[in-house]
Amino acid sequence: MALNKIQVKLPKVLTHWLGYTKVRRLLWSLLFFCFTLGIFSLHFLPDRVPLEVGQVSPVDITANRYLTFEDEEATEKKRQEAAQNVKDVYELNPKVIEKTKSEIGANFKKVLGVSINPKLDQNEKIKALKSFNWQITDNQWQEILSLEPKQIQELEEQTKKIVTNTFSKGVNSENLQFAIDKIISEVELLEINPAYRSLIKGVLSSVEFQPNLLFNPVATEEKRKEAREAVEPVNVVIQKNERIVSAGDVLTQRQVNILTWLGYKNNASPTFIILGLALFTGLIMMLGALFLRHYRKELYRNETYLVLLMLLVVLTLVLCKLIISIKLSNIPEKADQVGHMIPVAAGTMLIAILLDTKLAIFTTVIFTMFVGLFTGQMSFVLTALTGGLVGVYSVSHLSQRSDLAKAGIWVAFANIVSVFSLGLLNNLSWKLILIGSSFGIANGILSSVLTIGLLPYLESGFGITTSVRLLELSNPNHPLLKRLLLEAPGTYHHSILVGNLGEAAADVIGAESLLVRAGAYYHDIGKVKRPYFFVENQISGENPHEKIAAPLSTLIITSHVKDGVELAKSYGLPQVIVDMVAQHHGTSLVKYFYHKALENEKEDTIKEEDFRYDAPKPQSKEAAIIMLADSVEAAVRSVKQPTPGKIEGMVRNIIKERLNDGQLDECDLTFKDLDKIANAFVRVLNGIFHSRIEYPESILKAMEKKKKGEKDGTDNKQPAAKSSNSPSVGG
Repeated sequence: MALNKIQVKLPKVLTHWLGYTKVRRLLWSLLFFCFTLGIFSLHFLPDRVPLEVGQVSPVDITANRYLTFEDEEATEKKRQEAAQNVKDVYELNPKVIEKTKSEIGANFKKVLGVSINPKLDQNEKIKALKSFNWQITDNQWQEILSLEPKQIQELEEQTKKIVTNTFSKGVNSENLQFAIDKIISEVELLEINPAYRSLIKGVLSSVEFQPNLLFNPVATEEKRKEAREAVEPVNVVIQKNERIVSAGDVLTQRQVNILTWLGYKNNASPTFIILGLALFTGLIMMLGALFLRHYRKELYRNETYLVLLMLLVVLTLVLCKLIISIKLSNIPEKADQVGHMIPVAAGTMLIAILLDTKLAIFTTVIFTMFVGLFTGQMSFVLTALTGGLVGVYSVSHLSQRSDLAKAGIWVAFANIVSVFSLGLLNNLSWKLILIGSSFGIANGILSSVLTIGLLPYLESGFGITTSVRLLELSNPNHPLLKRLLLEAPGTYHHSILVGNLGEAAADVIGAESLLVRAGAYYHDIGKVKRPYFFVENQISGENPHEKIAAPLSTLIITSHVKDGVELAKSYGLPQVIVDMVAQHHGTSLVKYFYHKALENEKEDTIKEEDFRYDAPKPQSKEAAIIMLADSVEAAVRSVKQPTPGKIEGMVRNIIKERLNDGQLDECDLTFKDLDKIANAFVRVLNGIFHSRIEYPESILKAMEKKKKGEKDGTDNKQPAAKSSNSPSVGG
């Protein structure tokens, strides 16, 4: 009620936007980002003190983390050298060559214009051409004037080609004359009439050649800038807990720089530290999103699961920060061993139980990155990784809550092995190894306690049905199962058999067998409302359906689904179980009463839809298995003198009917799965309905006589009389 009131008071615009899933996911992500960044900031933003060059330090200051400090002076010197070694950048100017070719074309056009001018005679043409002042004789001009316009154009193209080839690789001001001489040389080598060569040289002599390779100051400066930026900084490595300043020391510029980078200096801006933490947090969120989108899409699309995952990550971070803040000794080596107590396994076990095992393995790696970021020590990272992975494995096949306590023991054992191996590898003292091992044991116990304590609240708060919850629901002492046993014993027995069938089928196709068994136990709970209307509960042999019409009988029979859903909700069963109760018949036909109605009424007045269940079809493999197991068990129970052949035929027939009726259209069972399910059903049913050995009466009398003799203290060694009736083989 309170939540509804809050929702009413929200502005309409906000309510509108919160209705979009993407908007809500974005808000949750921002909230998670802020919480995570805040926790990191509490650790990486130290208290700042007023420090200046030449000032006397009032206290000892040690590095609170590892730091790679850049020597700016040495770095700048290397960058200047790199910039000086960069050569000037030149670039081709295509407009220069185009202009040159244009001038060549213009000169040839002048020659062509005179040559084809009909108003001028031969002498006037030569006189006009000589005005160009090209070193060409009258005889050569006469030969040139005999050229066709097309031939003059070919000479023009040949000239442009020579010039283009020479300038294509670029010509600067220094080698311009060399390029011109090269062009003239290539013209001299042309195998054409000398007069034509003279014409080409004359045209070229009128062209104003310019360099097309020009110095580019902007590109040169950019190259020098790139060279400077490519220089790796000259770094000074500061180790964690390394003393930077001692009390009474006069601060140097280098020390002030180090303290600034560490965040101790009062005028040092924490912007870069926060920016780095924000980038790291964003990277972790991006990796998580990519993992979920590619490997666990169903979790990525579920808002509830995403919020739960974010909550568990934040809780693990908080625990990590709290544990690291504990200072149990003034000796740094001993105090640091508390890092082995960071309960990463608690977070990974909760994720494995509530969400997904593979996701838990992935988050184990992420959590160990957090531990490495907080502690900066590889030994704690390896302990966290080992304990987290062992915790995931320990709860991957959870069968009862006591297994969580065993998981804590396994985590503690793994931590001890990790601490000992790393201690021996790093040549630590036995005292430190024992201290670290004790923290490792405390880690396992704390992880188990936190998991056991938080699991029920997270289950109920987020509406998640875990394997532990399913085990509790499968307990015969559950109030609803006890009620089913007392009020509808036949249905209870039927549900147990359906559970056995369903579990066997789920195992062979890789479905959740525990979920199938729990769902099977509750699938027919709606029958407790009118148990005597169902044949398995009719002990007296009287069938009330014989006295009522088929449509009414159908209504009574089909109503047990709706009644079951209401009962399941009233007893607080998980939604996944409620869905199985609702889907275990789908829209299947109540055949018996449908055919009974056809016999008693006119066929035109009978509608098949009136004799079908009004419920959703199975949406999952598990719900479909329960539907098939329910139908198969009921059908095989009605077979007189069942044999393996009859059972298998009946099983496959029923599965085929459900498939053809479209009841399996909305679940993702394959034909291969259906074949495996049929084989599993047949195997279990053959074990239930196998034939018994029928002992002859004479053998039974001999056995009773023998028992009586044993009670009287005598040993009856008389052999049993042979019977003409040989016992049947089976059983």
